[in-house]
Amino acid sequence: MTANASFKLTGHSGALVEHHLDAALPRVGAAISNLKGIYQFHHINVGLGTLGFLAVKRNAPDAESLVLVSNRHVLFANDAERDEIIFQPDYEEHDDHVIFDAPRLNAIAKIDGEGLCGHFSFAYPGEPEKPYYIDCATASLLLKQSKNPQRIQGRIRHFAKIARVHPLDTLRGRELKVRLLGRPDSTWGKIIDSAATVETIHGELCRNTLIIEALPDRHDVRQPFSRKGDSGALLVDQYQRAVGLLWGHHMHNPYISYACHIHPVLSCLQITPWYFDFCAPRPINKD
Repeated sequence: MTANASFKLTGHSGALVEHHLDAALPRVGAAISNLKGIYQFHHINVGLGTLGFLAVKRNAPDAESLVLVSNRHVLFANDAERDEIIFQPDYEEHDDHVIFDAPRLNAIAKIDGEGLCGHFSFAYPGEPEKPYYIDCATASLLLKQSKNPQRIQGRIRHFAKIARVHPLDTLRGRELKVRLLGRPDSTWGKIIDSAATVETIHGELCRNTLIIEALPDRHDVRQPFSRKGDSGALLVDQYQRAVGLLWGHHMHNPYISYACHIHPVLSCLQITPWYFDFCAPRPINKD
C-alpha cells in the first residue's frame, strides 16, 4: 500500500546520487521511501510508506544503534537492495504529483536485512505453531540514540507495551479499537478478525491476518482507516498497546484494512521495540 504517483524534483539535478545525512530526525509515523522510483523514469511508483516504530536488534553489540521498522514492500520498493538508503523526505502533493525538494530529502537509515514478506511460523504460549503472514523489514538509523539524560527525560513515549490481539478481542460488541501511530488525525477502527485468510490481487493467501474496519467519527461520518502511503504504520489500541503492523487495504471497500500480528514480526526480525521517539545528541559547541 505504498503511494503511487508521478513526481517532480525541485532543487538541483543529480541530488539523489549523493546520500548526505540531513539534520532531520527519524520520526515515527513519518513518510519514508528509498526514492529509487525517481531514477526509473518509466515508473510512477514513488514508493512512499510509513516509519512504523523504532527498535533495537537483539544481542546487538551497540544498544545505542536503533533500527526503523516498516513493511518489506516499502523498504525494498522498486527493486531496492540491502545497504541502500532510506529517506524521510519533505514533499508536497499537487493533484497526482508528489513534489520533492532536493535539499530536504533527509537520509535517515540504511537497509540492513532482508526481512520477510510471507509466512512465519510462530506459537503463542500454550498454543501450536501457526503460519502468520508478515510483511516487515528493518533499516539501521544513520544517527545514534542520545545518551544525554536531559534529552532522554523529555522524550515522548509512543506506546505502553506490546500486546496480542486474541480471538476474544474480535467478538461483536467488544472489538478492540485501534488507530495508526503517528497520525494526529487518524481514524479509529475496530479489529473484526484476528485469524483471517486474505487473498491478494496476485492470488497469494495471507493467513492469520488482522482485519480492521473503520469506525464513524463523532459526527457519525466514516472515513477510510488507511490510505496509500500508510503501509508500515504501527497499530496501537485504546490502551496504548502496540498490536500490529499495517500492510494493506481492501481493493473495493475503503473502510477495510489489513495488518500483521506484532509478535511474529518481532520474533522474525529479532528486535526489541523502542517505546520512545528518537533523541539526537546535542550539538557540540566549538570555539
